Amino acid sequence: MQISSPLRPFKKPTLVVVTNTQKAKLFLANDWEINEIGIIDTAEDIKQEKNDRENLSDSGSGRNEPCIKKNHLIKDHFYHLLNEDLMRRLQNNEFEALAFTVPEELESELKECLHIQLLKRTTVFVPKNLMKDDLLDILTHIQEAPKE
Repeated sequence: MQISSPLRPFKKPTLVVVTNTQKAKLFLANDWEINEIGIIDTAEDIKQEKNDRENLSDSGSGRNEPCIKKNHLIKDHFYHLLNEDLMRRLQNNEFEALAFTVPEELESELKECLHIQLLKRTTVFVPKNLMKDDLLDILTHIQEAPKE
């Protein structure tokens, strides 16, 4: 997709990562071009885990975990998959810089979970849930945000 004015071109290959608690959309921006290159989605993993727990509960041999613990495990799994994917892309020299959008309440947690090499390449964290926003709106938020 072509990036249009009033937006600026990306001077170096930048991986734009749009996240929430269980999904990330990955876009590669370089010069005046941006393209979706991947999605990390743990929703199917969560559905499978829920079905497994319900099957155990139905048989009488399982017990339900507290909601807080379950949510923590889901986020840990998501962060693990995100780190793994981003590190693989970094090792393959797919990008030079990173830009994240993340819901404000999760920004600190994401920063704590990211590999140090990824943090070093991150130029901006936009503390908003932009998962459902138009790509050009996402780019506007990224370019207007203060740099790290």
